[in-house]
Amino acid sequence: MTEQQRPKSVPGSATTARIIHAAITAGVVILFAVFLFLRTRMSSEFPAETAGILKLVAGAVLVASGFASYLVRSRIPAPTAGSSRDEWWRANQPKAVVCWAIAEGGGLAALAIGWLIGNTTLLALGAGVALALLFVSRPGALEGSV
Repeated sequence: MTEQQRPKSVPGSATTARIIHAAITAGVVILFAVFLFLRTRMSSEFPAETAGILKLVAGAVLVASGFASYLVRSRIPAPTAGSSRDEWWRANQPKAVVCWAIAEGGGLAALAIGWLIGNTTLLALGAGVALALLFVSRPGALEGSV
């Protein structure tokens, strides 16, 4: 089906990628707000030693997700001059979604651990790292139109 034959109600691949990215980004922000709200309503019952180990685990997950997101993002080729944005997105959307999922996953793990151990700083760090990784791999940046 060519672009001219596609019904107007079906968004192109570039639009779909932007919608997916926006949904993932909004999800991180919403979960941060929910966990922050819940954090004010509870107290941590983890021993200090266990909380310290979980902080290290969360830090390692954040570093690993940053590194993995970078590796996947580096495998996404820049668009060529002869291809349309929709063609480029049809070929590269799976890699982009994996990159975004890795970024989101690391941040959500840190958010969950921060909530469990009652550490607001870890909550903010998880959301911040996830949002930063999502920002550097946003659709416009992947297309090279920064």
